Amino acid sequence: MVWVGYEQGQVFKTTSGTQINPIWQKIDHAGIHPLTPSRYCTRITIDPRNQNIVYVTFGGYTRGNVWKTTDGGVTWSNIGNLLPEAPIRSLVVHPRKSNLLYLGTEVGVFASEDSGVTWGATNEGPTNCSVDDLFWMNEVLVCATHGRGMFTINLAGV
Repeated sequence: MVWVGYEQGQVFKTTSGTQINPIWQKIDHAGIHPLTPSRYCTRITIDPRNQNIVYVTFGGYTRGNVWKTTDGGVTWSNIGNLLPEAPIRSLVVHPRKSNLLYLGTEVGVFASEDSGVTWGATNEGPTNCSVDDLFWMNEVLVCATHGRGMFTINLAGV
């Protein structure tokens, strides 16, 4: 399974990514709730425990920059309307608990404990600054910022 996103918001996937000529399916305007932002696709994150759950994030100073599918791209939900009007740079899923999501945004780190239904700013890590990337080192979340260095948040106890 391979997913790709482009600068105008198009998203494609293939289930034949290791073949010489993979067959690509355009999924950004499919289904009942289409994935519609025509903004730069910044990240695609596949849930490590369920390949049908995929998150796609977008840039732009507007709401609606985080989208989720639970059926492999047939239908989509906008789970970013409660976030600030800011680009999303990164989305990671907790290594043990798929309902725990973390976003790196233009205005800091946000977390969700309910798979993206609600979001809140974290009290740990960088201040209100651009977070360009998030990644895991075991259960320590590493936040790479733009001009403010790197921070870690130990989430082993959650």
